[in-house]
Amino acid sequence: MPKIHSLKFAIALLCFLLFSSVAYAANDGFGASKKTEGKHFIVYYAPQLDPYILLKKLDIGLSNRILLDEPIKKSDSLAAALDMLYNIVLKALDMNLYSLQGNLKICRDRAHLNSVYETIFRRKLNAGSFYINDYNTIYISADDFTKEVLGHEIAHMIISHYFVVPPPQKVAEILSGYVEYQLRKAQ
Repeated sequence: MPKIHSLKFAIALLCFLLFSSVAYAANDGFGASKKTEGKHFIVYYAPQLDPYILLKKLDIGLSNRILLDEPIKKSDSLAAALDMLYNIVLKALDMNLYSLQGNLKICRDRAHLNSVYETIFRRKLNAGSFYINDYNTIYISADDFTKEVLGHEIAHMIISHYFVVPPPQKVAEILSGYVEYQLRKAQ
């Protein structure tokens, strides 16, 4: 009989360890949200935000579409534009991770983003976006929701999954900065 109890305990402990980071990610202080999903992102956004306005802020223009040989569609959605931006970032990094899917949480403003960051890390944030590898989640404020800033964070997500051994933080930051530069230059 003791073997069964120890086996049950081991299984319960394993389940707790596997799902504890997922539960913590859900309790990140983001709060109520709306959701949309694309190929590469499950997008959560504050209920006050309008996805059409976010899509316009993202401004995936003709030059970006030509870069990817993507046709212009009248029915583009926020999820489709984010998938397109993901592919632009892949192309800029010259990395192939076509099946990766992550989370994107769009906060209503910088104050909301700072509150989420403080809930997770117990310290203040001095940026408009960040990426947490353990949660596979990009957090960004609606104030900073541009293809350049978001492309930078998408690059962090790709880099963290591309290499078997993650590169040093400075190297990842240089590569992400390169993507941001390429997106600014393409305007």
